Amino acid sequence: MPTAIIIDDSRIMRVQLRRLLTAAGFTVAAEAETAEQLVALYEEHRPDLVSLDIVMPGRDGAEAAADLLHRHPEAVIVMCTSLTSREKILACQRVGVAHYLLKPLNPDHAATVFKAVLARPAMRRAR
Repeated sequence: MPTAIIIDDSRIMRVQLRRLLTAAGFTVAAEAETAEQLVALYEEHRPDLVSLDIVMPGRDGAEAAADLLHRHPEAVIVMCTSLTSREKILACQRVGVAHYLLKPLNPDHAATVFKAVLARPAMRRAR
């Protein structure tokens, strides 16, 4: 069973993502409300997938994703965001984020994306 961590400042969004990921066959190993916790949680749990918001108080998710992928290029990150800034999304893609989903999430589409990013040959080799 694949594992995931959730980083989102909204408790409601974390609950929704936990339900969605669990229904899609993931075990949620940890969750946090700030991007500052991302690297430590990743290193502690070594999840198969990271669900990460972009806009959060303090450090933003795009910066945190770049930092995590610099340290752990094998990390698989899906950004879940209400932000539609093309620049920010392209910046996330340039550093190696696997995919992004726009909020509000369509549960079926999100589950498909979460499973698909792990099934990609490049992602399997990196793991």
